[in-house]
Amino acid sequence: MSPTSSTSNNKPIVSFLSGGMAGVIAKSAVAPLERVKILYQIRSELYSLDSIHKSIQKIFRNEGIKGLWRGNTTTVARVFPYAAVQFLSYETIKKSVLPYETSFTLFLAGSCAGGCAVLATYPLDLLRARLAIDVSKTYTRPYDLFRRTLRNEGFRGIYRGIQPTLLGILPYGGISFSTFEFLKKKIPRNDKGELISSYKLICGGVAGGLAQTVSYPLDVVRRRMQTHGYGDGKVEVNLKKGTIETIYIIYKREGLLALYKGLSINYIKVIPTSAIAFYTYELFSSILSKL
Repeated sequence: MSPTSSTSNNKPIVSFLSGGMAGVIAKSAVAPLERVKILYQIRSELYSLDSIHKSIQKIFRNEGIKGLWRGNTTTVARVFPYAAVQFLSYETIKKSVLPYETSFTLFLAGSCAGGCAVLATYPLDLLRARLAIDVSKTYTRPYDLFRRTLRNEGFRGIYRGIQPTLLGILPYGGISFSTFEFLKKKIPRNDKGELISSYKLICGGVAGGLAQTVSYPLDVVRRRMQTHGYGDGKVEVNLKKGTIETIYIIYKREGLLALYKGLSINYIKVIPTSAIAFYTYELFSSILSKL
């Protein structure tokens, strides 16, 4: 996600609040697909289906409508500060730190913004992943799971998988922001010089899809590290191995496609997520700026 030119002069508090609310609404809208993606990545025993539609049906049949949004409370608690910090960091770095706006400096700004957001909210991302695969419903509240994780695994446990997450968010954030900014300059504008919404949404989808494709294997490693020894995942990882070595082990044991398992869901998610995020970000920015 990236702020548009019409919001680049927002005050920091406006960027922070608008980004947080945009992230919450966008993520909540696609929460069922996010849960299916996590179950695919860790090769869940219960939901090992090839069809996204059938997986969603099975979750609904076994757990009801709430099952499709299981773990979303943690997502909401995480995504508000995550998106808020990401939007605020990106605009601040782009305007105040980097002297010139080029594709490379925008890539750096996006990478740094993603890194800041990840470090600030990572424990909540870990809890979201574990709640998503907890089909036995052992934990109904994120707080209970957090206490259990901290007690059993210590401080390092709540940051398990942070290495592939950071390695993944740097190219993801950089590519998505810089690609979106590049494509924005190429699309048509209306008579008032404003970006046409439909073209802007396409730019967001292309940028997100490209960034996800490049960084997705790191996302698979992250989820497997986060859920190692937890839930019903078929495959675990050796936590003593590094990120790159783990990618190689998965490739040797399960093939190249295992590193991209669930990617099709991400492609389906990216267009509505980008559409909702951009629309709500600009809407809230406009409202808050007037206030």
